[in-house]
Amino acid sequence: MNIAIIGSGNIATFFATKFFEGGHTIVQIISPTHHNAQALASKFNCAYSTDINALSDQAELCILAVKDDILKAILGQTKFENKFLIHTAGSITLNDLSGASPNLGCIWCMYSINKNHLPERSNIPLIINAANNETLEKIKHLAACISTSVYNLSDEQKLTAHLAAVFANNFANHMFTIGQDILQQEQIPFDLLIPLIENTVEKLTYTSPDKLQTGPAIRNDSGTIAKHIELLRTHDDYKNIYSLLTESIQKKHT
Repeated sequence: MNIAIIGSGNIATFFATKFFEGGHTIVQIISPTHHNAQALASKFNCAYSTDINALSDQAELCILAVKDDILKAILGQTKFENKFLIHTAGSITLNDLSGASPNLGCIWCMYSINKNHLPERSNIPLIINAANNETLEKIKHLAACISTSVYNLSDEQKLTAHLAAVFANNFANHMFTIGQDILQQEQIPFDLLIPLIENTVEKLTYTSPDKLQTGPAIRNDSGTIAKHIELLRTHDDYKNIYSLLTESIQKKHT
């Protein structure tokens, strides 16, 4: 299949690489930054442009691998009526983009991709859906180039999965950042926490998270909780987060 990639960032690079390795032809890269478009196009010896309206007639399918907040703006600049159009946004529904193309679908990669260190694992979760069966079948074929772990979910289910991912990944990483800040105040290296974090993730492979909760909150250890709150006396935001999470854990496990 002849594919045009709109975007040149992490997902654009990852998908283009996997599709190319899977035997598809990357015919064009479109990105607003000339250098980025040229750099990615050079990997596949294909055409490139900074103009969305210069979309190649050779492209049978377009991958919209751009940030969620500019996706609708791009669709307002050009038309894709005769092409299969696949977006990659977790928080955007097919209904949000209705009218862009009758052959509209989504492949959302539920994984943090770094284009300079592309993942090698074969089971990266992909969430797919489509406006019709023909588009869905093409998406399934494309998704098979990327992963063995593909989930066909409705838009509502995809949004729910996106919300869960924010809690499990984005918010969890912010907790790591807070832990780092707290350690740095006493010149303690963050490396101290890495084995603990790895241990927690490893245990999730054989049991559910609700069975893994430990710490002073679930033990109702009021003495330790009070000491921690005191240590955070100069950081109201961290203190509020600590108190809120402690209360949430205790409610969950009562």
